[in-house]
Amino acid sequence: MSHGINLESVQFENMYKNTADTINQLISFETVSDLGGGVGAYSRALKRLGKTVNYYDANAHHLYYAQGYNVAHKYTLGDFSTKSIEADLVVCIEVMEHMTDDSIKRTLDNCNCKYFHFSSTPHTNKMDEDWGHINIKQENEWVELFKQHGFNLKSKVSVPTQWSLLYEKAH
Repeated sequence: MSHGINLESVQFENMYKNTADTINQLISFETVSDLGGGVGAYSRALKRLGKTVNYYDANAHHLYYAQGYNVAHKYTLGDFSTKSIEADLVVCIEVMEHMTDDSIKRTLDNCNCKYFHFSSTPHTNKMDEDWGHINIKQENEWVELFKQHGFNLKSKVSVPTQWSLLYEKAH
């Protein structure tokens, strides 16, 4: 939570307020599941918009920190890839580069949602191992993987990263 990635950082909080506002303008949704919610900035921004937010994270420190700020309505600790996830919108921001393909596929198969807001760095660097980056993919690879699991690319969005994508579940 160093480097300004905490809920006391105005810049970090504003980035997620802008993200939530942008997504709220693009699609209609009431319920959200935040997979790998970290410190809870996106969850909190969505909750402040009046959305019902379920927060998931495998890191107990992150979950208890987020809980202390009341960022969501429900909190789940553990491996979300094994859970049935239901919401109008699922968000998973800068998380899947930390997951195996099998975990990612289970997650996508277990998501019952209309929309999926996704971001995962396409860049490799010398810090990947330290950061736990085990699965770097390019945009076209993510688009194909999501498509294999019933999600079509709806639009590219520039928040919270320039490589963010918004998917819609195929009917």
